[in-house]
Amino acid sequence: MMNSTKSENNSRLLIIAVLFLLSGAAGLIYQIVWHRLLEIYFGVTMTAITLIVAAYMAGLGLGSLLGGRIAHRLKRVVLVYGIVEMGIALFGFFSPDLIHWIGQRTAGSPYPLVFLLSFALLLIPTALMGMTLPLLTQSFVNRVEISGRVIGLLYGINTLGAGVGALVAGYFLIGWLGFDGATFAAVALNVLVGIGAVVLFDNKEHVDPMERVENNLETASSISYNTVLLAAFLVGFINLGFEMLWFRVLGVINKGTAYGFPSVLFVFLAGLAIGGFLWGRKADQSNDRVALFWKLQLGSGIIILLSWLAVWAALHYPPLHDRIGASFANPQQPVSAFVKTENGLVFSRWLMISSLFEYFVPILILVLPASLMMGGGLPLLDRIAITSANVSGKRVGDVHLANIFGSVMGSLAISFVFLSTLGTELTFKVLCLFSLVFTSLVWRNRKSLGRQLYLLPAILVVLILVAPRQGTFYEKLYYVATDLPALVRETGESVLAIGYRDTPSAPATLWIGGIQNSYFPTYGDYERSAFTCAGASRPRKILIIGLGGSNTAYFLTRMPGVEEITIVELMEDLGVLLNTYAPVAQSTFADPRVHYIADDGRRYLYANPDEKYDMIFIDPLYSYTAGHNNLYSREAMELYRSHLTVGGIFCGWMNERHSIPMTAATVFPHLEQFRDWVVAGNREIQFDQAYMTTGYAAYTERNNGIFADVVKESLKPEAIFSQYIGDRNCILEKDKDTPILTDSNPRLEYYYFSAPSRRPIRCE
Repeated sequence: MMNSTKSENNSRLLIIAVLFLLSGAAGLIYQIVWHRLLEIYFGVTMTAITLIVAAYMAGLGLGSLLGGRIAHRLKRVVLVYGIVEMGIALFGFFSPDLIHWIGQRTAGSPYPLVFLLSFALLLIPTALMGMTLPLLTQSFVNRVEISGRVIGLLYGINTLGAGVGALVAGYFLIGWLGFDGATFAAVALNVLVGIGAVVLFDNKEHVDPMERVENNLETASSISYNTVLLAAFLVGFINLGFEMLWFRVLGVINKGTAYGFPSVLFVFLAGLAIGGFLWGRKADQSNDRVALFWKLQLGSGIIILLSWLAVWAALHYPPLHDRIGASFANPQQPVSAFVKTENGLVFSRWLMISSLFEYFVPILILVLPASLMMGGGLPLLDRIAITSANVSGKRVGDVHLANIFGSVMGSLAISFVFLSTLGTELTFKVLCLFSLVFTSLVWRNRKSLGRQLYLLPAILVVLILVAPRQGTFYEKLYYVATDLPALVRETGESVLAIGYRDTPSAPATLWIGGIQNSYFPTYGDYERSAFTCAGASRPRKILIIGLGGSNTAYFLTRMPGVEEITIVELMEDLGVLLNTYAPVAQSTFADPRVHYIADDGRRYLYANPDEKYDMIFIDPLYSYTAGHNNLYSREAMELYRSHLTVGGIFCGWMNERHSIPMTAATVFPHLEQFRDWVVAGNREIQFDQAYMTTGYAAYTERNNGIFADVVKESLKPEAIFSQYIGDRNCILEKDKDTPILTDSNPRLEYYYFSAPSRRPIRCE
């Protein structure tokens, strides 16, 4: 009879594990979508992103606390779990409209209000999500001696589901269905899980309360409960810190596309899931779980440093240099799997496999080994904390609350302090040094550990000493990839690099987060579009969104009649760097008419609704970089139009020539498309030839070596208008079947499984 009951309980645990897998997938889909929707209104600066993430995790922490406090008082815990899942689904269904409604009324809010609004908006669903693990722990842990296995399974399966959800959302759902469709897919998963839990567990709770009482004794831990909570806090701080470091390093190596976040998150969460399951079982079998936890944490630091050194060694291995350079030169990562053939564009499975393999290799090297070790931290602490089955849910809730609080503090510290002051290399070392704190947990029992007590810390310290020094990793990476020495400046927002020929004061290229952004001297790419738009607007007051290498801003300071130029740039330190080393920027910032503001472009416009401009010029990174859609969606175009004067002109650089001009054409009544830029406005566009002639003379006569001589030829009217494509009617007819970009459908960012257009860009 006992074996039958045990078999039934195991079957129920497996069923709930499958449901919890789906719940984890839904949770990460929501997280990706909600973060992106909030960023539309609150900005994509690192400050805004960090505050949104912190608000999300704070809600999870409160939910974990609440779930732990009520779990042991419930008679039908799994039934309540099913109701919780249905509650998440209910909020998820209305979440896109709710976020848009609140966002439109609070867009551009000060940063403290961003956190409060994000927290208040996401409090209900995130709190419900945070309740789930404590509830299921209380329901399924009926004996202390199996708690590690049960918690490891539940934690691992939910985390694995989260990783799969991140991958599916990033590579498939958002690209095919948009943010709204991805949200409804998550809603469907929550409904399925909720119904499954209610139907399967409504009539009978699978844990016998008497059995739980009879098996509630556990030998007291060698560390106090408060110490367990402090350890959980530190684990969260360290793990989240390394996660952010991986995003930083891989964002430079693999480029900052929309696929970076789900790819890294998938590998990280999959490793945590496998590690949680394996180490959870190991926790039940261990005679000294505190020592095992200590070994695991120091082992994680050692593995992290070894993986970091493996990437560092690859940069010193000449046979890999050509491959690194070729990969680094292509900003579209992963590379699109569509190839041109005689029969048109064909999706190549071989190219898909090879490009994804190359894309995931650095992720697997840096993230997977460490995450397999990290995954055991929380299940082990849960196992140490649980001394009675009756309080298993409460203890798990407390431990995970402490862990989440540590993660929140880690994200804030890494973003606002560590990366900007210490840089990637030193932050790696400091976080690894934090792991040594765990040695205090086993100091009382040092005799039983013998040489291990000193060996693991010694290995960790030696690896810290031989790891790359501050600034050396990125300098070596850029040199290997570009054959140019680079001056690197790391900020809280990104990694900036200026490649130079002889000295840093003679720059050749500007790299932002691994993507080449500008050339020095310029070859006219930026000036042509700015000149065209200035010729159509004769601007006095100009807004530039995106500083780039400051070539555009410098050019516009030389145009007749310009009285004020406001530059809104995500990265404040970019202006400081260029003003120190780039002569063109020095001339630009020395102009009293130029005002430099560090902010997100849309956020700035939302915060200043009464500002009007004769010319708005946007020059972001490539269309397939993360966040690009926020500046080219239909909603963004409507925002620009509302900030133009009567004769004002919108000017947008573009590397995609169908969806972007089509989107602009659906908003502006007048538009002219050129090869790499669009000119749009509220009234008929006419190019003032006399103004352009005067402006051309004013610019070219002041050539002090800031631009190449070829610019003179490229700025002549015949050279500019040779790149003309067509007017608004031409665009609407030529690209009538092209989907437009909206805030809910960032199609260009999620390009991987969508065939690029092969239609001619010129009108017939």
